[in-house]
Amino acid sequence: MSTNSEASVSGVAIKDSLEDWSNGFEQRMVSDTQLPYQLFTGEIEKSSNDPHQYRLVRLPNNLVALCVHAPDTKQSTAALSVNVGNFDCPPELPGLAHLLEHMLFLGSKKYPSESEYLDYISGNSGRRNARTTNNTTTFFFTVANDAMEGALDRFSRIFIDPLVKPDCVNREINAVDSEFKGRVSNDDVRASVLNNSLLDKRHPYSRFNMGNRESLKGSADALGLDLHHELLKFHQKYYSSDLMKLVTDA
Repeated sequence: MSTNSEASVSGVAIKDSLEDWSNGFEQRMVSDTQLPYQLFTGEIEKSSNDPHQYRLVRLPNNLVALCVHAPDTKQSTAALSVNVGNFDCPPELPGLAHLLEHMLFLGSKKYPSESEYLDYISGNSGRRNARTTNNTTTFFFTVANDAMEGALDRFSRIFIDPLVKPDCVNREINAVDSEFKGRVSNDDVRASVLNNSLLDKRHPYSRFNMGNRESLKGSADALGLDLHHELLKFHQKYYSSDLMKLVTDA
């Protein structure tokens, strides 16, 4: 987020001081449900050739969302970014943020089937994925326009009531390990690892952050840690709505 008087979200500029996302919002009410929200009433700059309409809102739980109305779009999409990533992993469990990203896709209290979210998205001409970086974890999907409401409902449950089932942990460790093995021969990854090794060891960037079987299960077993419990602790600590930003384009 910009630290001057102009912030940029999804390619549009939002004027006014949004350094703490607290200025320029007015209290409103959803007409049919009477649920409160706050609407940003400052200026949102966009290209004169941009036909889309933008609305920036903040929900009572402090989640900030940019809603883009694109009547000509062929597919609808949404992305939610959480301000947590590899740098936030416990030093003894590198890759824990990445593993949790995998675990959150596998069912929720409302939709307990592990494949419900994927089946709904793929069954409506869409795709879904997620990415864990050093500072953020971002989840996103695209879907047919008429399936957007159902997709958003299933997507939201990833963050509201994920099951994080203990019997899925080993399988998802294997998935993380497979990603690691698929990248070890990549020259860019090797250069990054070399660069990391030259940094101050007190900085999280110097650590191995991608995660693999040894850094997750191997470390947990050696230290006598319950990896499932560590995942729940990490989720409880960092997956808070005030650390999330959402964009929808429909």
